[in-house]
Amino acid sequence: MNTRILRLRNRLFDQKPRICSERCVIFTQSMKKSEGRPIALRRAQAFYDVLDKMTVCVNEDELIVGNQAKWPKASPVYPEYSTEWLEAELNGKPYYPYDRPGDKFYYDEEDKNKIMDCVCYWKGKSLYESLRKTLPDYINAAWDANVIDDTWVSAAGLGNEVVDYELVINKGLEDVMRRIVDKRNSLDPKEPGNVRKRWFLEAALKGNQAVVNFAYRIADECEKQAQAATDEKRRKELTDLTEVCRHVPYHPARNFHEAVQSVYLILLAVHLESNGHAISLGRFDQYVYPFYQKDLFKGRITRQEALEIIEAFFIKCNELNKLRSWPDTEFFLGYQMFINLAVAGQRADGSNAVNTVSELCIEACEDLKLFTPSISVKCCDDTPDEFLMKALNAMENHKGGQPAFYNDKAFIRTLENMGIAKEDRYNWVPDGCIEASIPGKWDFAAKGPWLNVEKVLEITLNNGTDPRTKVHFFDVDKKIEACTSTQEIYEEYKKALKYFIDLQVETEHINDELHVEMDINAFRASLVEDCIGRGLDLVEGGSVYSADGGPTAGSISAGDALAAINYIVFDQKIITMNQLLHALKTNFEDETTVPAGSEIRAILLNKAPKFGNDDDEADRWVVAVEEFIGHTYRYECKSSKYGKGPVPCCYSYSQSPVTGNIAFGSSIGATPDGRKNGAPVNNGVSPANGSEKNGATAACNSVMKLPTIYIQKGGIFNMRLSKAALETEENKKKIIDMIRVFFDNYGEQIQFNVVDTEVYKDAMIHPENYKDLMVRVSGYSALFTSLSPACQADVISRTEF
Repeated sequence: MNTRILRLRNRLFDQKPRICSERCVIFTQSMKKSEGRPIALRRAQAFYDVLDKMTVCVNEDELIVGNQAKWPKASPVYPEYSTEWLEAELNGKPYYPYDRPGDKFYYDEEDKNKIMDCVCYWKGKSLYESLRKTLPDYINAAWDANVIDDTWVSAAGLGNEVVDYELVINKGLEDVMRRIVDKRNSLDPKEPGNVRKRWFLEAALKGNQAVVNFAYRIADECEKQAQAATDEKRRKELTDLTEVCRHVPYHPARNFHEAVQSVYLILLAVHLESNGHAISLGRFDQYVYPFYQKDLFKGRITRQEALEIIEAFFIKCNELNKLRSWPDTEFFLGYQMFINLAVAGQRADGSNAVNTVSELCIEACEDLKLFTPSISVKCCDDTPDEFLMKALNAMENHKGGQPAFYNDKAFIRTLENMGIAKEDRYNWVPDGCIEASIPGKWDFAAKGPWLNVEKVLEITLNNGTDPRTKVHFFDVDKKIEACTSTQEIYEEYKKALKYFIDLQVETEHINDELHVEMDINAFRASLVEDCIGRGLDLVEGGSVYSADGGPTAGSISAGDALAAINYIVFDQKIITMNQLLHALKTNFEDETTVPAGSEIRAILLNKAPKFGNDDDEADRWVVAVEEFIGHTYRYECKSSKYGKGPVPCCYSYSQSPVTGNIAFGSSIGATPDGRKNGAPVNNGVSPANGSEKNGATAACNSVMKLPTIYIQKGGIFNMRLSKAALETEENKKKIIDMIRVFFDNYGEQIQFNVVDTEVYKDAMIHPENYKDLMVRVSGYSALFTSLSPACQADVISRTEF
């Protein structure tokens, strides 16, 4: 890290996350003026107005420029998606944003008052409110019981996209705008449906014009500062930035600096257009490498100068922020934007794709020790051990689980099963946490209601009634007390899962229709094939590929619970089913029974087999649950875009629960795996905390048994390693061998935390001493001290190998 990058990094950590009212005010004023017009045109004009009127900031030392709000790390506000929580939280319910247990945000009274004025206009008109009013009562009951939850894609914009950055840097927005005009002019206005297509295309053109104008405004600010600069070196930098932003993204990039700057402006614009997160960067090393190679050959750049540009870019990515409601934040703790950046992998012919930019991204990750972007190493058979060792060394020094490792073989198999074209499969990228997407061709790599898998088991064990809310969701065919085998209970559980999966699908169909009416975002759509050709937004079916599927949490815990019932009740007959059910209802706290509640819990925890130990008895129940959910999504569920152009339009399994394992666990009572009331469920496909007893390879062997062919949305596998596990070169080679064997057997992903438990515990007591301590939470890294105490405790309780 050179002195400039060190200054930029230090300033980043000195900034408090703030709430900025600018976007909220400008957007709302624009939408007031356009009432009665088509939503595509209204949102495009409002997007233009925001980029035309918001404050433009160019800060000292910056080499990559552009801003989302008036201050770095400040979040804009998007009241069109939801307002009730904004009003409540700005009045301290359940917390003031600056008093939250995690992800605190600060603001002044002037910004608060401006936002509250906008809230008055949006009350009753927001997308979230419209959805909750439109959903049938039985779906709202499931939502309120925390069985399903679609807040993330209704109270905020849709995200999980990878737009075509490669197209922009090679052809510029001028090419996009030309194709929009050509398509618009070719439409016969008398042909049914073409009026709506014309609205979309005009909105897309307006959006592109907005971004070009925004780049020019940034150039003007650079020029203004250059004229006032007294330092000759900085004046030259600002003059160069002026030229860069006058050229890109409208024109194709001419050099490496312009390519990276163009990518950042597009990333920034997509975030400002809507409130979605997980706007990821795709195969960054592959599409910017030709510019680096050309500049290097012509003597216009050195390797060190390219590293400085990449590190400046990474720091700018960390300035982006998103204000969520506190209930939604509990699912996404850590100020996360989920901007994923993939390196390595393979070329179209299957050969190793590692290049110098791949290495520079790893070095930047190691130098900066930041949480954004999430660096993801795509591994194929030809990925050199030397590169994996470089990534492993970076991960050891980063201390927050970056980079993480992803398996080309497993994801390509999954995409082939889904019908993704061969010429696209190799180019897949992890989007957001881990979801597989095809850059510039997929709409939303993850979208749809969450599913609380172990909560569904709790409801099943209570014969279709949620013991917390007392809502009766369905009748069972056979009372649980009357079941004579675990298989009979499992059959009832499958019916319950199907019931709630059907509610997920119905919810998302309704949500999609509301997005079509209220949330057309034509700029981002114009950068995804084939929205221009079809004249359709992403939510209308404009993309080549589409598959819905929201995150799930607790599948492994549910499998452990079934394994415990099978072993303790029916196989070993240590206790009866009625004794177990009583112990669960009393949270293992009734000490008057024989055995006592605490003894029953000890039996469940210590005698029952657990996933993560390469124990076939435990693993078979987990695999059964995974197989049922995955197969049901893939073959029995269709998204709302089915038949409209995209393929495959099924649902797909996601085990990327972010911190939803904690939020969902809070509403589940005691369960047969030994969990107490309110405790977290397992995270992703990782074994439940503390359940692994037989070492890291045994944990890998259990995870390798899962049917990953269904898990296109990804399965997060967290592993904690002690520092000693990476002390020697020999030990690191063993880790690489473990990763390769895991990937040979279709494991999808693995990530490591390498900070000793005592450091985490001390950071909880003395957070002021650990302001840049990173941790891998789920499919992303975060500042440890920014997390809620519950989330910190969840990380600490993971088994350390």
